[in-house]
Order: sequence, then structure tokens, then C-alpha cells
Amino acid sequence: MSDNFKKEAIRQYLRHFRILFIIVGIAAAVTFGSGVFSLFRNGAGRINTSAPEERVYDNANILTDAEEEKLRKYIAEKEAKYKADFVILTISQPVQGQEALQNGCRFTDWERNMTDIADDFWDEKGYGFNKSFEGDGSILIDNRYEGQRGEWLSSSGKVEDALSARAVENVLYAVDNYYDSDPCKAYMCYIDTVCSYLDGGKFQINGTYYLGALVISFIAAGVYAASHLGKNKARDTTTANVYVAGGKPVMNNVQDAFIRKNVVKRKIETSSGSSGGGGRSSGGGGHHTSRSGASHGGGGHRH
Repeated sequence: MSDNFKKEAIRQYLRHFRILFIIVGIAAAVTFGSGVFSLFRNGAGRINTSAPEERVYDNANILTDAEEEKLRKYIAEKEAKYKADFVILTISQPVQGQEALQNGCRFTDWERNMTDIADDFWDEKGYGFNKSFEGDGSILIDNRYEGQRGEWLSSSGKVEDALSARAVENVLYAVDNYYDSDPCKAYMCYIDTVCSYLDGGKFQINGTYYLGALVISFIAAGVYAASHLGKNKARDTTTANVYVAGGKPVMNNVQDAFIRKNVVKRKIETSSGSSGGGGRSSGGGGHHTSRSGASHGGGGHRH
């Protein structure tokens, strides 16, 4: 096979699969760019410097001084690794019925008032690792008021996106396991469970993930090319045939005769929906907009 023949064959091959190669190239570039951006972001230090340094507000006096300090150190380690703020607030106040209204709450039901307290505390303090107000992180509110006890989780930023409705429930169940027996451990379980979803989600920075995406892209391209080459060999006629005349490649374009075309049309029904009051349709559980206009997710359990 002459060099000219080989070059012409390669040219025809690249021309035939040019759209596929463009798509794979774009996918590879996006994957690589996302990896570089994520690595840069995770390597960067804290961006939001306006939020308070305090992370543990034990207003209900549930924890010992040693437990508070233990939680602060634990939170600092997790924040450095996951680039998200983790806040704990304990309270003991009425959040249901007329007693709640008299105490300054907007509603008479437990859930909406707990939501307000969690969201307002986060927004007013300006928490969020990467930016104030709507940055990455979460807060756990624990209300120990007799007859109205329970915890409420409010999430923001990438934590909101990482926690589906089921994930929120799992975080709350982790807290429930030690709610009465060991509150300090319950709060640590809240942090651990949230971090586990950050680990398993698209926000984790893992070089293997990006390498795997590239490999899969090229494997898909190879399978596509091989299958189409096999089909082309089985055809009686082709759009481009290579003939050798006098030792030189000659390209003759032969058009298949158009005989008949049957088109079958079928409507495919699709459904869509959104979660939470804020109308967001992807990620997170209990999406809503706070009184400050920030987006939050979350949920709660009563005891």
C-alpha cells in the first residue's frame, strides 16, 4: 500500500468521523478544565472573611465547655478539608402555637418557625465558606424546649445541592441516634454525614474521576468508530470509494439512488417537577427561599 493511499484513507476516515472527534475533544477539554478549576478552588483558602469565627452556639446549655471546644476543633478540621462552614445552634424556646407568636415567631407551626430560625441565623451572621449569605455550608438547630424538641437542618450553596431529600433525612437520623444519650456525638454525626455526601458527590476533587471521564470518552469514540466501520464494510454501495488506478489513489464519489423513505413519528411524553417552595428542580431536599432572599435546603425531625 503506497504512502499516498494511506494518507488518503486516513483523510477519509477523519472526515467521516469529524463530528465525533469534535464532540470528544470538547468533552475532554471541559472535563480537564473542570478538574483544573476544582483543584484550584479546593486548594484555595477561605474566601468569606466577614462571618464570625464562632461555630458552636450552645444557648440551651446542653454541652460542657470541653465538648464545645471539641466540636470547634472538629469543625475546623472538616471545614479545611471540605471548604464548607458547619454551624451548630442550640436553643430552648417555643416555636409552636400562640406561645410561638408571643415569642416573636411568624407562624404557629413548628416546621416553618424552625426554618425561619435556622435560615435567619445563617443569613444574618453571613456564614458560607466561599461567600457571605449564600455560601457553602450548613447549620443544625437543636431546640430543647419541653414538648417542642427537635432538630432542623438548613443547607446552603454546594451543600444544598449535594443533599437530596433522602440525604437530608439520613443526616437527621444520624443525629437522632444520639440525640438524648450524647448530644455532642449527635452533632459530630451531623457533620460527618453531611461530609460523606460531599465525598460521594460531584464536588469531591478526585484526579481519578477526571481521568476516568477522559478514558470513557475515548472508549465510547472507539466503539462508535468500530461499529460504523463494520457497517460501512457490509454495505453494497458507499458514499466514497477508493480505487487504485496506475498505482495512484483515485476518489470516485458514488451516490446511492434514493428509492423510498418511511418516517415514523411518535410523541414521547415527558414529565418534570421541582422540589421545595423555591422551585428549584435539581439536587437538595426542601428547597426554599429565606426571608433574606437566599436559597436554602433542609428539613427537620421532632422528638
